[in-house]
Amino acid sequence: MRAPRVLLLAAAAALALLLSPPADAQTLVRGTLLDAGGGGPIPRGTVVISANRGRWQRAVQTDSAGGFAFHDVSPGPYRMRASRVGYREVVGALALSADSVVELEVRLAAASVVLAPVTVVSRSTRDVSPVLRGYYARMQNGAGRFITREEIEARHPVRVTDMLRNIPNLNAAPQRMGRSGSSFSQGSSGDRCSVVFFVDGMRINEPGMFGARGRDHPIDDYVNAEEVEGIEVYRGESDTPAEFTTRWVQCGTIVIWTRRGFSERG
Repeated sequence: MRAPRVLLLAAAAALALLLSPPADAQTLVRGTLLDAGGGGPIPRGTVVISANRGRWQRAVQTDSAGGFAFHDVSPGPYRMRASRVGYREVVGALALSADSVVELEVRLAAASVVLAPVTVVSRSTRDVSPVLRGYYARMQNGAGRFITREEIEARHPVRVTDMLRNIPNLNAAPQRMGRSGSSFSQGSSGDRCSVVFFVDGMRINEPGMFGARGRDHPIDDYVNAEEVEGIEVYRGESDTPAEFTTRWVQCGTIVIWTRRGFSERG
């Protein structure tokens, strides 16, 4: 009795296979992403195919030739979206039938980019001597105190020393009879030493300790305020440039540049 039952079950299984519906044949979707203007391929673009109102989706990136492909896609309606930075996004509908190959050509138009406004400021060009070029370079990068021509013109000083009187730790000596201005020093009243002055790169005084002999004439005897292009003030050895270092560097250094060799054109 058992042998017929086995044969019956086998026959039933074979009948079930014959009566079951065939699986859906899959579809291949492939294409190329192109520039709408020049017609060239768009690499590294993104192509997305989605169904069921976006609940299912698959995304690929285009290759160097702009190509893309979706393998084994079931038949049905789909939505396709293509994008790339610098281009306008394209969206379209796609209906796929069973067991087919769909070839697509998608073109993107370049997107215009709105730039923020650019303000161009034109400044006059200065023709300066090599010495003054050094002054402007140190003013940009240096560690000293700089007095510019604009500051001088704004204050209208009678003497060069008038521009130096409000600088911290810089002391003006009392004006001497017959002199046009004061000497300057740093330090306490009991231990002062005179500041070294340079004019157009040349040292013009030989200071010593206060009360000692030395060639320490007021700077106003050498240059007037109207001639000055800029002033550099250094308080000691730590911030004084090497070209102005002297044996009295600890007393401070003041470098004055006149307007000779300076011109301005618009």
